[in-house]
Amino acid sequence: MKQYRGLIVFFSATTLLFILAQLWHTQSAPVEKKEERERQLKGLALIMSAQAGKVSDNSTRVDSVTYSDEIMRISYTLTQFTKNEIDPDEFTKDAKALAASAFCNEKGLGQFVKSGLSIDLLYKDSTSSPIVEFQIGKSDCL
Repeated sequence: MKQYRGLIVFFSATTLLFILAQLWHTQSAPVEKKEERERQLKGLALIMSAQAGKVSDNSTRVDSVTYSDEIMRISYTLTQFTKNEIDPDEFTKDAKALAASAFCNEKGLGQFVKSGLSIDLLYKDSTSSPIVEFQIGKSDCL
């Protein structure tokens, strides 16, 4: 048995190093995945922000898009309406339903919303007065 002692120690050490490498990899993989998710979301916000100032339909303009800490903030201006012409409760109900449908089913952001991204939406009137602000999250996609 003495002649195999070195071989046994070598295989034991190699096995231990392999196990340690596997444990290290499983711990570092989530960190790398989170960093990749952050890069993707920052990139999407940058692309969406580049379209800011453009009228998305006849009466809505995207003002800004920012991302930080699992929250994407999107600011819109309703170019043809003032705050006095809008019922905030009715508008919130309709806008939230439309936004939830759009963001949850969208190819770009949908996967992120379903896995924890929150989208804060701010709507302002044509005079830049805030009308409503609400959030779309994972629970809205169920």
